[in-house]
Amino acid sequence: MTRNKNKYIFRRYTYLLIGVFFFGNIWAQENEYINNDDLTNHTSAKETSILQNQCLLPTRHTLNTTMIAAGSANMYDTYLSPLEYDGFSIRVINERMRDTFWFNGKFRKQQVMEAEFASGQSPARNVREYWGKIRYQLGGHYLLHKQQTLQLSAGGYWDITAAGLYNERNGNNPATGRIYTNLNLSVMASYKWNKMALRWQIDTPFAGMLFSPKYGQSYYEMSLGNTVGIVNFASFHNQRALRNFITVDLAFSKYILRLGYLGDWYQTKVNNIITHHYTHSFVIGFPLEGIMKKKEKARNSYWN
Repeated sequence: MTRNKNKYIFRRYTYLLIGVFFFGNIWAQENEYINNDDLTNHTSAKETSILQNQCLLPTRHTLNTTMIAAGSANMYDTYLSPLEYDGFSIRVINERMRDTFWFNGKFRKQQVMEAEFASGQSPARNVREYWGKIRYQLGGHYLLHKQQTLQLSAGGYWDITAAGLYNERNGNNPATGRIYTNLNLSVMASYKWNKMALRWQIDTPFAGMLFSPKYGQSYYEMSLGNTVGIVNFASFHNQRALRNFITVDLAFSKYILRLGYLGDWYQTKVNNIITHHYTHSFVIGFPLEGIMKKKEKARNSYWN
């Protein structure tokens, strides 16, 4: 009875979160569109002159998108259980893409902040695991090929992740933590047609560091100073991951809607412990376009 009640409460607040996200982003897009005539009518002649001078400076485009991704999850961690747990995953993602002046304007910066919650049940459906994760990434892509509708780029980024997994049945070791940071390779392709923009991005880590306890080692032992071997170099021999992100942006009048798919696969084999976290998610978001102007350097007129 209590478990069913908790499920009902969780679903109610999940629907509330999605509703706030949906209408909040529509309101944000609505306020992005400002009538230039209204702006001119409410500015003085001096302010108008300043704005005109600023328009002469180089500009760079930004695309800030807040997304919700929801779908299936498969969790496995032999430190807690020899069984795989299947369930659902929901995450909130904020992505910021920005043109830069580096490499003659061919480098685009990408920043992503992400929070995920997942829950799954054992094969017998009598035990549940809970997963929480926060992640930050910063990097970019260099434009390799550009046509009127097609763009191909490659690059990389650095990311850091902190996560935790809790098993409601275990007594001595009911939870485990995961912390890892990596350098990643990334490729991206984008195609524009009419009022639609398609993007495909694939990422994989190639070198980093990760935290992992030894099999059977308790966190109490680590708190007493037994920390030998819990921080490890991570690469293809003990960590494999792939992030497959496909989106399509659809323009409706003055609104932009993003739909997509996110496949996120991560697995490790360290200190005789095998883990993986696989998700397949449907993505919905609302991109907000903007323009940033290059700041003009201050001039020292002291001796003039």
